[in-house]
Amino acid sequence: MNEHFGGTSTLNVVFSAKDADAFKEPDVLRLVSALQKEIETDPVVGKSFGLTDYVQRMHRVMHEDDPAYDVIPDDREMIAQYLLLYEMSGDPENLDRVVDYDYKEANLAFQLKTDSSARMKTIVDRVETWADDFGSAGITIRYAGSGYKSLVFSGLLLKGQISGLFLSFLIVFLLIAVMFKNILIGLVGSIPIAFTAVVNFGTMGLTGIPLSSSTAIISGIAIGIGIDYAIHFIEHYLHERAQGASVDAAAAKTVAHTGRSILHNALAVIGGFAVLLTSLFPPNRHVGALVALNMGTTALVTLTLFVVILSGFDRKGKIMVKNPEGGSR
Repeated sequence: MNEHFGGTSTLNVVFSAKDADAFKEPDVLRLVSALQKEIETDPVVGKSFGLTDYVQRMHRVMHEDDPAYDVIPDDREMIAQYLLLYEMSGDPENLDRVVDYDYKEANLAFQLKTDSSARMKTIVDRVETWADDFGSAGITIRYAGSGYKSLVFSGLLLKGQISGLFLSFLIVFLLIAVMFKNILIGLVGSIPIAFTAVVNFGTMGLTGIPLSSSTAIISGIAIGIGIDYAIHFIEHYLHERAQGASVDAAAAKTVAHTGRSILHNALAVIGGFAVLLTSLFPPNRHVGALVALNMGTTALVTLTLFVVILSGFDRKGKIMVKNPEGGSR
């Protein structure tokens, strides 16, 4: 559709004037036409359509289809007569798609060959550079259409994702810190999920996977499972240390015992979601790939980097460990 037709996404630029019949004025229509032609130069814009197309087409037809007259007429009355003639002889509902009854609001529609919110924002930003010119004519600009809706949705999704991640990290940190009565352990326990989140969104950016309602929940899944890995590891490590094991011995025993369970669990989850990679539906493939990546990353970080940092702080005496007699050391 995007390759052979005008495009599957739409952007509607809606102009609102203070006075009735504002969009019968030659200067206003020329301004709209100039904006339309500039936006059409963007390669992702397939087609555009607005009131200016009707006026220019009628002006040309009235002059024996001479291409030289494919412009906005200079005479306001001539424009009004063209529009009245169309309303009387054509289908009036066609004009309803591009202008209201009082000619105070006009709609300029663009068909886009992409659903990318980034490309949509680029086009909207280009339209915004004309805001002052239209403002001088007493006209304001607002936006609508499926493409613009996706842009707004993506912005809200991104904002919610960022705030949600920070809130999740804070909750995880507080829970671990309270559970083990150690602020440092709370910070260390957040490392696997923080690292996994960076890998997740970095991979999405590098591979072009869009942030959508389906991919947005993946970071939550990673946090939920990642913190589970960290808690199990810390619990077993502290248990080994409390039994009198040295730092190295406790780390080795924890990796051999809890690490094996973490690895088996990660492989099971990865295998389950890897099935989605065979789906013909792209969002399903994205979810399968990202969940598998996140589970693998979380398990790997927990069994490597996390072990090094936890044991390193323990050697420096930053982590309080109960001795076999019930005291602390």
